[in-house]
Amino acid sequence: MTARTLPLSASLALLLTALSASAQQQVLDPAAVRHRLFSPEEHLEASISVGLPVREYLTAHYNLNVGVAYNLFNTFGLEARAGYALSRHTGLARSISESFLNREDKKITDELEDMWEMNLHGVVGARWAPIYGKLSLLADETAHFQAYLWGGGGLASLRRQSVIQCTSVQNRELGICDDRSDPLDASTAKENYWRTETRMAPVVSGAVGFRFFVASGHAIRFELRDWVFTDQYRVNVVREDWEAGRESGEPARNPGLTHLVQFDLGYTFIF
Repeated sequence: MTARTLPLSASLALLLTALSASAQQQVLDPAAVRHRLFSPEEHLEASISVGLPVREYLTAHYNLNVGVAYNLFNTFGLEARAGYALSRHTGLARSISESFLNREDKKITDELEDMWEMNLHGVVGARWAPIYGKLSLLADETAHFQAYLWGGGGLASLRRQSVIQCTSVQNRELGICDDRSDPLDASTAKENYWRTETRMAPVVSGAVGFRFFVASGHAIRFELRDWVFTDQYRVNVVREDWEAGRESGEPARNPGLTHLVQFDLGYTFIF
């Protein structure tokens, strides 16, 4: 996704507003607010989470994060998160790469959008949890929860592997871009020759989520989270020059933003 799509933050805000109205009408119990299962105010907390991609296009990310937060109030806290995203090209990206090898009609081309993969990253943000309520699960069992919005920013290391620029002329002429021992089996390759780039870039993250208090000081968290950073790619690239290591083309003037939308599942321990 790019900046041309509806920003996820606006959608998250609308979703939380709807949830707030629903909670006030259906599940928010005044007794639950007066008798919280656990009050996080002035408590430190630590958390771990796993993020899974909601939508895959050219890349897919599986995010591992740890976080430390301090709750200034029951409804407001500050949090720092750090993690690493295990990323890969999707089947669509691999299909595009195979179609570009040894193409005489694609001597001048544009690189593809949204090809940067996020790896190490760290963000600092604020969490606002205006809704506290409880859901009746069984006759005598209830689940206490908070619904919240999260927003913040930081830095991320990004890696980009081209799917149209192979640096090995010999392999490119064979219709492959790796050192596979079996020409028909890509799994036998130990190294590929697609052009790669790395950079550090600012990243912004926003989320809407719920955390359910399963016991005093323990919570399970569910989030819909968006990681946003600026895209960067080149246009009007002469493939022969670029693949030989010579400068070619120019940066796209309006590269837009890349959105990595994920569903996060996490656990929080409140000290």
